Amino acid sequence: MKKFIFYIFSVLIIVVLIVFILRDRFNINTILSTIEEKTELKIELIGNSTWGLYPSLSYSNSNVNFVQKNSLLTVQNADIHIRKSYWPLSPFLIYMSAPTINYNGMEMRNTVLQAKYINSIIHIASLTGNIVEGTLKLNGNIDLEDTQPFTFQGQFENISLNTLLKQSKVATWERVNIKLSSPSFKISGKGRNDQDWTTSLTGILPITGSLFFTSTDEERFGAALLSLIVEKIPDLSPISQSVDFILSNYANVPSSLSGILTIKNGSITSKEILITNRDGMSALKGSYNYLNNTINGNIYFYQNKEIFLEASLQGGIENPQILVAGKLFADQDEQPIQDIKQLLENGLNTFIEKLLNKNE
Repeated sequence: MKKFIFYIFSVLIIVVLIVFILRDRFNINTILSTIEEKTELKIELIGNSTWGLYPSLSYSNSNVNFVQKNSLLTVQNADIHIRKSYWPLSPFLIYMSAPTINYNGMEMRNTVLQAKYINSIIHIASLTGNIVEGTLKLNGNIDLEDTQPFTFQGQFENISLNTLLKQSKVATWERVNIKLSSPSFKISGKGRNDQDWTTSLTGILPITGSLFFTSTDEERFGAALLSLIVEKIPDLSPISQSVDFILSNYANVPSSLSGILTIKNGSITSKEILITNRDGMSALKGSYNYLNNTINGNIYFYQNKEIFLEASLQGGIENPQILVAGKLFADQDEQPIQDIKQLLENGLNTFIEKLLNKNE
């Protein structure tokens, strides 16, 4: 009997010691200090902390803020739960929900994260949220040691490119509206701060989406008037045909797009993005350098399966030039390449008045 009591007492002592050892390892301050050191995240516990000891060690806080040093990432008012079994080699299981995650002005709402942490690696089982009116779902790994490499894969749907560019103060597009989806993307990179991971980022993103280009009644009237005065000024024929072609086939008409984007060396490139609608088809080839926010590419407009018009995109993404050339200009050796975007924005009627006054 004494041996049995001694045995039970010994077991209880061992269990208590294990609990205290694990409780010390599970100390929230120790965990937060480790996370801050490895990720450069500053973590602020605003809500009350709640501990649990059975059936596993657990920690909860309903109001936590995260701000990453030397980064534009912030997480506000997150609800976080951490759980760990008593087995010493078991992972930390992490659940977090946050109303808003903000990166450089771009917001992800209603975010839910399910992950586990073990051996300095965060395994993200699921990260979901809303970006503008679209959705994002991904999973992947982040290694918190050395260069901190990461890999993610997932999908997104119906995300407004216009809104993201505006939120991040990169560009404000009023005339073109683009929404993108990807059924399966993969990206990877490394680094502790924005500069490191943006320059190292690589990935492949198959995309589909929609494009809508708006025009005004004034522009349509100007295009019609321009076509009428071509007989008086024949040199205007290429400009007139190109303006009329773009407005007739793409203005105020919903278009769909599809292609593959490749991320490498600070640029997003595409060999071909097809843009189609009921009236026309075109192909975009080029690149966007997101380190200096410049775009360089070409759009080929097709008619009867042949290239009818070629437009070159050049300059800053906020206000790129759209220069036209191609078959329309084949016999116009002295005709300079025209910036159609500038022509439309400055007003076709103004352009026509200047031409008429010049040729009177």
